[in-house]
Amino acid sequence: MPTIQYITIKELQNLLRSLQLPPDIRFTVTFEDDEAVKKVLKRQLAIAAMKKLRGAGNGNLVAALLTEREKDASL
Repeated sequence: MPTIQYITIKELQNLLRSLQLPPDIRFTVTFEDDEAVKKVLKRQLAIAAMKKLRGAGNGNLVAALLTEREKDASL
C-alpha cells in the first residue's frame, strides 16, 4: 500500500483534485497535533447533538447554545 508522509493540507487538497479516484476508496489520515483534532471533533459532536435537540421543546436555550457553538467554530 502506498504511503505519503508529512504532507500539508494544501498539498493533500491539490493531490486529491488531480487524482481520478473511485468513489468507494478509503484512506487514513493521521494528525501530528491530535489534541487540536480532538477539540474539533468534540465541537462537531456537540453541535450535532444541539441540532437534534433544536425542536425538542427546550425553548431558546438550544438555539442560543447552537449559535454560540457556530460562532466558536468559525474562529
